[in-house]
Amino acid sequence: MDAIADALVYAVTYVNHHGADQAESLFGGDVGALDRIAASLRNATPVEEDALAAAAERAAAAERAAPTPRPEFVRDYERWMEAMFGEGWQGNRRLPVGE
Repeated sequence: MDAIADALVYAVTYVNHHGADQAESLFGGDVGALDRIAASLRNATPVEEDALAAAAERAAAAERAAPTPRPEFVRDYERWMEAMFGEGWQGNRRLPVGE
């Protein structure tokens, strides 16, 4: 499961930044793909969510350790779960129920 989670975290972040750097009309498919991934992840189990959170943390650590880390990628990886799932997450940490 780690390999799939790692790939998904990287792919979503890459497509998000790739589309932001180009004209929107050229990457309409990227936006659709991100929407589809987000919709599918809404059905993720807590175990799958934990795997994604761990993958996001690994990606952030790898990006920080890179010879020339990209600040925008570090920032996105550090808050990947919160950006993807919103409520119930602070960065890549699950909030206790009721917070």
